[in-house]
Amino acid sequence: MKSLTVDLTLPVSGMSCAACAVSAESMLKARKGVLSASVNYAAKSVRLTYQPGIVSLEVLQSSLKSIGYDLIADTADKLIVFEKLEKTRLAELKRKLLVSLLFSMPVFILSMTVHHPAVWLQWLFLILTLPVIFYSGRSFYTTAWSLALKRQTSMDTLVALGTGAAFIISVVNTIFPEWFSANGLSSHLYYESAVVIITLILLGRYLEDRSRNRASAAIRNLMSLQPETATLLKDGREVTVSLKEIVSGDLLLIRPGNTIPVDGVITEGSSWIEESMMSGEPLPLFKKAGDKVLAGTLNQQGSFTLSTLKTGNETVLARIIGMVEEAQSSKPPVQKLVDRISAIFVPVVIIIALITFAAWFFAGPEPSITYAIVTSISVLIIACPCALGLATPTALIVAIGRGATRGILFRDASGIELAGKTDVLVIDKTGTLTTGNPVVEKIADFGNPDETHPLFAGLSRLSQHPLSAAITSKFRNQGADPVNFVDFKDIPGKGITGWHNEQQYFSGNPGLIESEGIPLKENEKALIRELESESYSLNVFASRERLLVVAAISDQVRESSAPAVTALRSIGIEVVMMTGDHEAVAKKTALLTGIEQYKSGLSPEGKADSIRQIQSEGKKVAMAGDGINDTIALARADVGIAMGSGSDASMAVAAITITGSSLHQIVEAITLSRKTNKIIRQNLFWAFFYNVLTLPLAAGVFFFLTHQMLDPMIASAAMALSSVSVVSNSLRLRKS
Repeated sequence: MKSLTVDLTLPVSGMSCAACAVSAESMLKARKGVLSASVNYAAKSVRLTYQPGIVSLEVLQSSLKSIGYDLIADTADKLIVFEKLEKTRLAELKRKLLVSLLFSMPVFILSMTVHHPAVWLQWLFLILTLPVIFYSGRSFYTTAWSLALKRQTSMDTLVALGTGAAFIISVVNTIFPEWFSANGLSSHLYYESAVVIITLILLGRYLEDRSRNRASAAIRNLMSLQPETATLLKDGREVTVSLKEIVSGDLLLIRPGNTIPVDGVITEGSSWIEESMMSGEPLPLFKKAGDKVLAGTLNQQGSFTLSTLKTGNETVLARIIGMVEEAQSSKPPVQKLVDRISAIFVPVVIIIALITFAAWFFAGPEPSITYAIVTSISVLIIACPCALGLATPTALIVAIGRGATRGILFRDASGIELAGKTDVLVIDKTGTLTTGNPVVEKIADFGNPDETHPLFAGLSRLSQHPLSAAITSKFRNQGADPVNFVDFKDIPGKGITGWHNEQQYFSGNPGLIESEGIPLKENEKALIRELESESYSLNVFASRERLLVVAAISDQVRESSAPAVTALRSIGIEVVMMTGDHEAVAKKTALLTGIEQYKSGLSPEGKADSIRQIQSEGKKVAMAGDGINDTIALARADVGIAMGSGSDASMAVAAITITGSSLHQIVEAITLSRKTNKIIRQNLFWAFFYNVLTLPLAAGVFFFLTHQMLDPMIASAAMALSSVSVVSNSLRLRKS
């Protein structure tokens, strides 16, 4: 029997470098029952697939705890627990930094001013260094030792080796100075190097953590949208209850200024609702009885009663947070290469440091031991896998968070990468370029309306297509009571069919009549041609034997569509409209929106084939649509974009989901993706360039040209600066 598998995205606290993420990932993958583990350093999270029948989450938590990391349990408040842990860790890091500054500054100043310290001053240096090594820097050594026992390394390994060597040599020099003299060795002290290196690295980590917290602020903002309590209406009383106590069907009172706690439908009252954090729409929307409202949106003016539909993890807000979490934890292909480099980076640096020490000790000028120590420590300290590890994920975290605040949800990192390379945007008409709220303008009956209208309404309500919704609404308003159908079946690109009283009926576009072989009279054909020439979208209703009803429907073009098409062209995107509607409607919509290329009368497969044809020209294609009939095309495109009013099926295959309805959000998504790709390239170039340039410099390769050695303290400052600069560069995306 196949074992049950569980897929989770969980926070990981305590990681301080890219190599830490590699170590944590290796530790998890080594556990039997773990099928996959992908640790993202910048997101401080892990995407985990494991078999709970073989290994428990508690065992995995214990494994990471043994090397200094906290894996947060999968609970409803896991992000809150993680935030508290991170705040505690940052506060502790700040305390260690202050202690390190307090004791390292006197050592540094005195070392720079007194070149041959007296014995008492050497002992003072030792005493002042102890708090820095054993309190502020303790975690470097304990983590490095724990990892060494597991045959793993991290940035802490390099810091521990570099500062540990400087400290031990200095202590031996202080206690047994005659031993160095007796063996012809120079008795230099390196206390200032040890303490200043630790201080600068702590400072770098503190600044980096603060910057990364700013980078991940978007998901915290989304979390903060959910209130902790709500006002429950029970037995005529108002009761304040915890959100956890609310269940589907509960009636809640929402007052002005309240954040809506659940997804629900207004049963009484009306108000203006501000949904900008959810949909990217800047203006509040008017909601009345019968309208749906979402958790996390803000009630601005009126009071109303709300019937609960979904709570907790089932709300749209929770789904958005989940999507943002998943996307921020994902890795693009380039990051997988960086991870492989990070995995071998620390061992390679240790080997380079040993070679550097040996080369200077045996072949360097006198005092060779001094040169050997300084260069090898500089190599250990200046190497920085952190900049490499942060280059891609920090940019992605900021971009995904920024997108979420604008109603743009990226499914994963590859969605951002590919969206930025888009050459052609294919757009569906109904619900994307148009409002998706069509109105039935004319009805032509070829049977008894009292019989056919309830049948037409009943079959139409089973479809998710906006035209079907318009028909159901029209007939209901006329008093027709929709009848029930059985064996409902969707006919992609054409319509739907179902059975009532052992009779089969069809509803869809005129092409459905032709494909099913339903006979049409000449006057019926003439009417269909006439209505199509007037640019109506047509929905026909027929039995197996004959045509019964023709509905002529119009759908208004969104006001934002034409300006958005112009904006897309201005950033070099070719726009193509593809629709299943007939030529006259397609042509009219294209003229109103300024689209020069369009294809009409396409089936779902036809849209996918047209996209494949564009791709064969070497162009990257994005497809924007909102219906089930767009699913094949969305999957075929390089980047699928599901509009927020769309079906679950279209959202499931899309790389990007637009929670609002404006095409301007597609412009924003492509622009944001391009800027993100540019920032990632800049970050990777800087990170690689930094390590390629500074490692030879630290090893003293240029000494014979410059006659200058790189001081380990400067090396530590450069290392800290490299990580902070990468994060700071990524933060520029917050203003995109």
